[in-house]
Amino acid sequence: MEEKKYKESDIQSLDGMEHVRLRPQLYFEDCFKENNLNSLVFGSLCHAIDEYFDDNCNEIIVSAKENSFNIRYNAGMSLEKSWDLTKAECIMTKIGACSNEKKHLEVGHEFCDVGMTPINAVSEKCELKTIWNKQKGHFIFEKGKIIFKEISGTDISEESTTISFQIDNEIFGNAIFELNDLQLKLNSLKEKLPNLKLELYKL
Repeated sequence: MEEKKYKESDIQSLDGMEHVRLRPQLYFEDCFKENNLNSLVFGSLCHAIDEYFDDNCNEIIVSAKENSFNIRYNAGMSLEKSWDLTKAECIMTKIGACSNEKKHLEVGHEFCDVGMTPINAVSEKCELKTIWNKQKGHFIFEKGKIIFKEISGTDISEESTTISFQIDNEIFGNAIFELNDLQLKLNSLKEKLPNLKLELYKL
């Protein structure tokens, strides 16, 4: 992947999403250094791991192929309002909100260097479906901007979250997920979180 060069004038007066897209190497150093997308998976697990420490999540399923991946886990993402947005939307669209919404600081220090918002920003498309507190939330984003939102009641009491990312080739070129290396890194994560069922599949 070639590192793009930008002048200071190019990045003035940008919102957080645009800044991430203009200077992705500032946020995703490992992707550019390793020439693969594997580190994006770990940034996307921060909410699930936060819930793990509260004994609300004990299963995460990761699926990946080429430049797309999704995660499924058995905890809901809050649909409670925060700054006129649901907390789920804040986590997905506000730089720093991922850290601010965390209940356990150790998640940010060890398991989440980047956060959800920058990953959403460099995704051509991202879709979030969650069941939380007998509410069902469905959100679709393009390049980090929300284009669809639906929240409704549900009779389902079992909470869950599914997030699908299609990473933008304009940002990372031909970089893809390297599943063998990703499996090794997930195995290392499982050693740190012994009560978590963590599985990887090919999409």
